[in-house]
Order: sequence, then structure tokens, then C-alpha cells
Amino acid sequence: MIDPAAFHCQQAAEKILKGLLISAAAKAPRSHDLEALAKQSAALYPDLAEQVGWFSPVTEWAIVTRYPDLGGGLGADGADVEEALQRLRALRQAIESLRPSLNTP
Repeated sequence: MIDPAAFHCQQAAEKILKGLLISAAAKAPRSHDLEALAKQSAALYPDLAEQVGWFSPVTEWAIVTRYPDLGGGLGADGADVEEALQRLRALRQAIESLRPSLNTP
């Protein structure tokens, strides 16, 4: 099934974006809204703006997989989830390349 994989991709993106905010000493909001998190992250890390922005529409993957009674389908297929995984890996690598400039030990 695609639903669990899509949900976990959304969760991974959310945690990565919140991690970027925290590493910049910004407050990570209690939100699952990847669009808002991506905008905040992009403002702090302009070099990552395009990469983090891709995840904005992935917010719905958490909602429709956890609350199917709300109607609406996932709107994603295996290819979409695979692309998300590839983009998560690429974003992680890009962040790791910034590590010396991050506020981490």
C-alpha cells in the first residue's frame, strides 16, 4: 500500500524542515503544514529554497492517510512517493553539506 509510505514521507519532510528551523535558532511551530515550514526554512536557507519548497503539497499526505473519512483520496501514487524519497535523500545531502555553517557542534 502507498498510504503508509506517503505518510512517512510527509513526516520525514516535516522533521527535516523543523530541524532546519531549530538549527537556525528559530522556533519550530507546532504545525504539520509543510508549506509554512518550507517558507520559513527557505527564508533562513535561501540555497535550499527550491528543494524545501517541493514538499509544500505533501502536507495532504499526512491528512488523507490518517483521516480517510474526511473524503478525498491520496492523490499520489508509487511514482510520487518514490520521487519524494529521492528528494528527501537529496535534501538531506544538501543539508549535510551545509553542516559547518549550521549552529550545530
